[in-house]
Amino acid sequence: MSGHFDCIVIGAGAVGTAAAYHLATRGHKVVALDPHPPGHDKGSSHGDTRIIRLVYFEHPDYVPLLKRAFTLWQELDDRSETALFTQTGILQSGPREGKVIAGMRQAAETHGLLIEPLTATDVSDTYPGFHLRDGDEALFDPNGGILAVEDCVRSHAEFATAAGASINVGERAIQWQEKDGQVQVVTEAGNYTADRLIVSPGAWAPGLLPATRRYVHLLRKSLFWFDASDDTYDLNKGSPIFLFEHGPHAFYGFPVIDDKGIKVADHHNGLPLAVPEQLDRHVDPNELEAASLFLRHHLPRAGHQLNHHTTCMYTMSGDGHFIVDRYPGTDHVYFAAGLSGHGFKFATILGEVLADLAIDGRTDHPIDFLSISRFLGPS
Repeated sequence: MSGHFDCIVIGAGAVGTAAAYHLATRGHKVVALDPHPPGHDKGSSHGDTRIIRLVYFEHPDYVPLLKRAFTLWQELDDRSETALFTQTGILQSGPREGKVIAGMRQAAETHGLLIEPLTATDVSDTYPGFHLRDGDEALFDPNGGILAVEDCVRSHAEFATAAGASINVGERAIQWQEKDGQVQVVTEAGNYTADRLIVSPGAWAPGLLPATRRYVHLLRKSLFWFDASDDTYDLNKGSPIFLFEHGPHAFYGFPVIDDKGIKVADHHNGLPLAVPEQLDRHVDPNELEAASLFLRHHLPRAGHQLNHHTTCMYTMSGDGHFIVDRYPGTDHVYFAAGLSGHGFKFATILGEVLADLAIDGRTDHPIDFLSISRFLGPS
């Protein structure tokens, strides 16, 4: 297939399908290209669930984007026949001066957000089965919730297609260039031209966005599901999603939603990965032991039988913050990369941002802090 479009999107994952959706619903002719179908398990957006939270410890500047993201996810959820978003609240814990607790307090103070401080007794009374370490503090963000990750991606793709977009799977973009006022994209199946290009390549950023190679690197991440023993950790019994900072680890997880059990993963750490094609999907015994130790300390009533395991990839930027900008040296190419393991909750707002940039060359959303210029230095 080939042709000319208003905009081409390279990468039909979480952000790419969202960008295609926002472009198509505004009446633009758009095609999104990807080797794999939306909701696949070869990249970064799979594993059943992702957390969305508002009181953002990573940086207060994300909060305005999150407020819009919540609205957009709710709108998508309202359109979908499948439940995409479930509000549960999120329990977060760690040392008072640690990144999680101190960062949450800063975000809450900066933006006037509600957080609920909890003592160790409060936690054990309100959420049986959870345990704080001596000296740790806990904060509850009532806005936290669960996104059904694969279904969210598929819904963006479905509604983008319904609005006129083409989602072309089985087409790997080999190269792109901007020439004579147009963008040209070569795939394994054909050549395309467009007035604008959006690149949302996930773990394939180093190959498709050479200017980012010095500033991004890949990590292999493991997701574990453990036996729950009883209904203490069931979502329908009020058990929350959680994130606990514990030494060099920051384990997050989900209550029991289905027969897989309690989902647990370490947001920190991970194993270096050279290229996505070399992703090792086997269980790493050291990662499994660290997850098991976390459960023994903080979810002592959980079982320790491993029910399920999968892997995904983080595309880390040099400072752990996203890179969203016009591609250096181009006029009409825009990209999102280096989402650093916390980007999925922003997928729909990043899609809107990239659609704004592609159409108007600007956006009203506050993204200056995500510019690639912070790595490039003074011009």
